[in-house]
Amino acid sequence: MVIITLEDSEKTGKVTSAGMYFLHFQVYRMDSTVNALAMAKDPEAAFFKRLEGLQPCEVSELKPGTHIFAVYGDNFFKTATYTIEALCTKTFEDVTQKLKDIEVQILAKRNDLRQFETEYRKALAHFHEVTNRFNQEKQSVDELLKQRDTIHSSFTSNRTVMNYNGSSSNTKPPSEVPNVENPSEDGSADGKDKSRKKWFNLNLNRSDKKG
Repeated sequence: MVIITLEDSEKTGKVTSAGMYFLHFQVYRMDSTVNALAMAKDPEAAFFKRLEGLQPCEVSELKPGTHIFAVYGDNFFKTATYTIEALCTKTFEDVTQKLKDIEVQILAKRNDLRQFETEYRKALAHFHEVTNRFNQEKQSVDELLKQRDTIHSSFTSNRTVMNYNGSSSNTKPPSEVPNVENPSEDGSADGKDKSRKKWFNLNLNRSDKKG
């Protein structure tokens, strides 16, 4: 069976060109607009959608018989000029086989990416979940250690204040100590006179008791 693949006309330089292929296998075209839209919304999704732009070309079956091909222009005010170029596929047998092989691989890879995207999304969601938990656990540990340091610091401060108050309650401040005069350390004349008077009175008292 021979199938016909038609290309839409495209502007190439100063002329417009289109291709018509008579082949024995399905061919594909790459639609880059699919990947461009995905890239604008989500770069990661663009990777998984990159091969989705490979779409099969519209084909028609060519049956045996006489066929008529027409070329028309889109300018109604000017006669269209055109050139038809025919190439035999025999000269491109190696390239044709390579094209068939690579497109089969691309289609298989596209199916693999569809399955892998599901696995990737699940793994990514789990990664975000454990990452959030890691941050929460880290914050919780920091908060517990901070509370412990605060409690430990408060306990140490209270203990120091209690020890200071306990030792000061058993001693009298210097202002409450009575002022006792020491005659032996006083080198003044008044100190010597007082000492003599005390000893003199003491001797008199003893003599009175004996009499």
